Parts: sequence; structure tokens; C-alpha cells
Amino acid sequence: MDWLRLNVSNLCNFKCPGCHVFELGENNLPSRVMSKEVFIDSIEHFVALMIQKNHTETKVSIYGGETLANKKVIKECIQLFGNHYKGIKLHWIVNTNGSLLKEEDILFFKENKVEIHISVDGPEEIHNISRPTHKGKGTFHMVVPALELLKKYQSLVQLNTYMMPSNYLSLKDVVDIAEKYDIKKIYLDQFYNLDMISHQVGMDIYREVYFYALMKGIQVTGPWSRVLKTHQGFTKKRDVLHEQLSIEVNIDGTFYFPGSVETKKEIRNIKELNSLFSNGDAEKIIEKMKVKFDKKCEGCSIIDQCYGSAIQQVHYHISSDADPGVSCNFFRDWCGFLMRPVQYKKFEKFEIISLISLDGTDVMVSKIVSAISMLEKKLWKLNSKIVFNIVEYTEELRAVSGQNNLPNWVKATTAGDSFFYHVGTELTPALIHELTHLFIAQKKLQLPEWMTEGLCEWIQNSELDMYLVKKSMVEKNLFSLIEEMEFGKILLIELDNKKPFENPLYIQAKGFVGFLIKELGQEQFNLLIETTITNDLESSLKVMKLKTLHEYIINFCSEVFSQRLVSNG
Repeated sequence: MDWLRLNVSNLCNFKCPGCHVFELGENNLPSRVMSKEVFIDSIEHFVALMIQKNHTETKVSIYGGETLANKKVIKECIQLFGNHYKGIKLHWIVNTNGSLLKEEDILFFKENKVEIHISVDGPEEIHNISRPTHKGKGTFHMVVPALELLKKYQSLVQLNTYMMPSNYLSLKDVVDIAEKYDIKKIYLDQFYNLDMISHQVGMDIYREVYFYALMKGIQVTGPWSRVLKTHQGFTKKRDVLHEQLSIEVNIDGTFYFPGSVETKKEIRNIKELNSLFSNGDAEKIIEKMKVKFDKKCEGCSIIDQCYGSAIQQVHYHISSDADPGVSCNFFRDWCGFLMRPVQYKKFEKFEIISLISLDGTDVMVSKIVSAISMLEKKLWKLNSKIVFNIVEYTEELRAVSGQNNLPNWVKATTAGDSFFYHVGTELTPALIHELTHLFIAQKKLQLPEWMTEGLCEWIQNSELDMYLVKKSMVEKNLFSLIEEMEFGKILLIELDNKKPFENPLYIQAKGFVGFLIKELGQEQFNLLIETTITNDLESSLKVMKLKTLHEYIINFCSEVFSQRLVSNG
């Protein structure tokens, strides 16, 4: 038993079209708020059960309707029990639509270490569709003041949202809202309009949003989070079902187990909670759940970790008669994706860490070995091993590399001593280019970013089409952007959304490196590059008593434009 949910209010100033409390589920209780007596009874009896089971802490989630329609009772009871009661640590959570959350409430919750879960479904126009008032008016303007206050007081906050037909294309905006208000957690609930969003569409959106948030340092959780915890804990949910049960208490003091929604129909008072366990009735309910899940979950690839969680979600939000098939497919695919095993392989010069199968990687390994060997002959010996991180999707590439501005066409990138790519076991043509970045990074050469890119392009392929260089310089002048790039920290990749071999800025940078090698000779050029270990490029040219960088650039431009060139093609 690790979670108590108190439905403290059946009142709400919003009328959300998809709300399971008022629209999709059975809610025949009168519209009112939970009394202080029922609230106290619920905590007392649940804590007594925790003590009986030798537990030391539990979550207490305050739920509704709109919970803050009952804020007086909530505050009085939180103050009464505190964060520790009879040896049990209480983690308080208040779920709210945010419209009634005032400054004094936020200060009270912060002082009492209460986590606030506030519902936001997207930018203003989307939120207003999914969360209108009873008169159909928008409510986003009612939530923003609460978000601003939560940021001001650095409260414990989580954004709650559902994936719905109205907002599934705007979920990145929810991440942006979280970032704007310094919120580090988002609970992204799955979709329950099962006929309107396929599980595959849901999977794609989830993946995109999950990694988009990860790049911004924001954690996305959801109803599948317990599945992952079970997986990470090397346990089987069937074996620990007794420990993972939760209790939901209605406003009138009746309760049920959300994991077995059939028990909603069995009216039990919270005062009977302990006797339910002591007389064996709870065991009977658990056994009924196991019989149901054994039958429905048979053959599922994540049965040990999920064991009915996907079914519970649908039945809780819709009804016990609803078909959970789409939810099961989604849980299976999404959790299977997140539970992919990390695979390792070690070699003399490099190591591979992969989220995809490393079976049959002989060709890939051979290409890496050859590329490293070639670069060590052409440049210098590696100082340390290179780590190859193999991922499956562009979003993962951005997330694990920490480079959230990578264009979609980028298959590989580097950071530190690590090489990241998402093309499975097929290496991209950028292997030499990106490895050159790592060689340069290990030497800590003080080269301008644009020249580093040019050198990587040159090492990858030293053939030069001067027609393309001239065409590129007409199209876009790299050197007029140098000062802006150096001081504004703008990257080539951000200046033009074309692949390097099509990008006029990359072509010019490569052309200039080729020109410099021709002017200095390979040996002197190599010495110049080595000198940038201790000096920047300008100083290195001066130390070697060569022309200034500006003079070389003028000569390069002059040579390119003085020639009558024809295309090699």
C-alpha cells in the first residue's frame, strides 16, 4: 500500500468535455465537498494500515473535482497531520486546475512541503478548448497567475496534461510552458478517446515529446511510470501486487481499490479498511484481480512489469466494460521502447554503447577501425578511447548528445570524447567528418568553429569543385559572417539548414582549408594546426611569421573570383 487518494470535492468551476469524473465515469455521489471528519478518518485508518504492514512512507494525493473548492479543510488537515504522522512519512500532493490557487495558498503549501500538480493542456487556444468554464468560456487566463506565483516562490510543481485529439499536436507547447515557469516535471497521461488516436500515433507523439522535454531538463512521467519502476527494480508486479495497491476515498467516506474498478460497486466505509485486510477480504479482491489479469495479459511481452496497469487505466477512466486493447498496445510499445536493454562492446581504440541490437556489427566495427587508423596516420594518435553511442531516433540523438538544435537530416554528432548517431548498424558518410571533430577535440585545438568544419570536410574528402566554391561565395559569403559567428556564438549548422555538402558556408570553409594547404604546403599547414594547441589561429600565424588570417581570406576570395571556372559536372 503506497498511495492514498482523497476525492475531496465533487464541485468544479470548469466543465472539461473529457473529464472522467463527471462525464465518462460513474459519479452518482451528490455534489459537495469532503468533510473534515472523513478526511481525518481516511488518514488515520490508512496510516494504521501502513503501520500494520511495516511501511514507513506513503503518498497522499488530494483530488477532485476542483480540490481547492475545499481548501479550508485541506489546509486544516495538512496542518494537523504534518509531514510525519505516527512514524509514517506523508508526501502531500494537491491536484488543481489552478484557477483558485492564490498567493497565500502557495505560501502555505510551500511551507508544508506540498507538491502542487496543476493542469495545463497546451497554449491558450488549445487549453481553452479542453478546459472551458460551464458557460463555455476559456480558462487559460485564470491559470497563468498561478503559474507565475509558483515560479516566483519556487514551489514543488508538476504540470498535468492528457493526450487528446484537441491537443496531441501541441504537447511540445506544454513542455515550453513548463520551461517558461521553471517546472521540471510533466505528467503526460495517455489518451482515452480510444477511437480517435491510434496507439502508433500516440507512440510517435510520446517519443517526440519525451525527448523534447529531456533536452530541456524536464522529466516526463505518465501512467506507465510504475511499469518502468517495476522493470528497474527487477520485480514482477504480480508478486508485489499487495504492496502496490492504492486506496481511493470518495467524499462520503466510501473507498475502493482503483486497480479493481469493480469494487466501486462494493460500498465500504474507510473505517472498515483495516478489518478488510485482517479478515481476508482484501486477499480475495487481490486474487480476483490476479485471475482477471492472468487471463487478459497472457502472452503480453511486458506482463511481468505491467500486469494489468494498462487495463486499469482504461477501466478507471471510462468503465469496466471498455475495451483496453488500444491502451494495451500503447503500453506494450511505449514501455518496451523505454525498457530497451543497453548493449556494450569494447575494442582497443573505442567502445560502443547501444540502445539497439549489436548483433551482426562486424561491418560497422570494421569501418570504425579503418577510419580511426586512417585518421591516426593523417593527423595524430588518439589520446583516449572514443565512445560510440548508438540510438534509434533523431529525438534520442538530440537528447543524449545535449544538442537540441540539430536539424532532422543530421545522422551523427559529437560531444567531448563521444560520437552519437541514430542510424542503427549502418554508418553514415559523416563518419570521417565527425571522427575528425573528436581528434581535434582531444588535442584541444583553438581553431575557429567555421575552420574546424572546413577541416573536417577536407579530411573527409579533399576533392574540391572550385565551381561550387565560387557559386557558394556568390550565394552566401561565409567570411562576412565570421565576426558574428565568433562573438555571437552562432554555429554553421544554424546558419543554413542544408547538409554540409550542399551548404554554401561549409563549401567555402572547406575551400579555404584547401587553399591554405596549397599555399603553405601540407607539412607547414600541419605545423600551423599543431601550434593552435597553445595559441589561437591568429597568434599561430604570427608565431610562424606567416600572413594574417585576414590577408589569407582576401587572397582566397580574390583567387576564386579571378578564375573563369567551369563545373566539374
